[in-house]
Amino acid sequence: FGSSFQTPQEFQPVSDDMDSTTMASVTPMKAAWMPKEMMSEDSEVLVAVSRLAARVLFEPTPKTTEGIAAMTKVLKPKLYQLFGNSQNSNGLLLLWDEQFQLAAMAGVAVEKLPGFQDEVPRICYLVVDPDRHGQGFGSMLVRHCEDWAAARGHRAMWLFQFSHKERLHHWYSKMGYQTITHGTATVPVPGRGEMEGMVQMLERDVTLKRKPL
Repeated sequence: FGSSFQTPQEFQPVSDDMDSTTMASVTPMKAAWMPKEMMSEDSEVLVAVSRLAARVLFEPTPKTTEGIAAMTKVLKPKLYQLFGNSQNSNGLLLLWDEQFQLAAMAGVAVEKLPGFQDEVPRICYLVVDPDRHGQGFGSMLVRHCEDWAAARGHRAMWLFQFSHKERLHHWYSKMGYQTITHGTATVPVPGRGEMEGMVQMLERDVTLKRKPL
């Protein structure tokens, strides 16, 4: 989607993903927190992140071009409200390759969660392109999100995950996350509107990672 990202950071992530026993790709990758002004409602960036989330994040995963396009249309306003709205302090971290192909993404939403009086950060829209699994990108993005939260004075990071995804829960557990409560969540389902599912709320202390901005 072009080369106008703000001072991206080059890195060679070491494998630590849930499918991985191999080293990360030797292709140089770049990561950057997306400026809100680049997430306009008709931007290529918004289309790209919406399409990646549409392809990967929901079950059942859309299998056709039409299905992906329909889910992308559903996600665009949601992602714009979260990460393009200048009225909030949310952040969106993108990872792309030398051809500017989006490889992975992760968002941090700062909001009031059940049981909290103040706004707290939670990881959302953590998505890795299926062709990039096993290269450590997921764990790297999570750690960057934790650094982002710690640098802003938050004591912990939270997230929600569906209770039936035991393998994913094990992956988060290895990264230090603990389940603190259970509940329900409503998510879009391709061709079926919205459905409710059981979710777990996970937490990890990030105070030891705090550092100045």
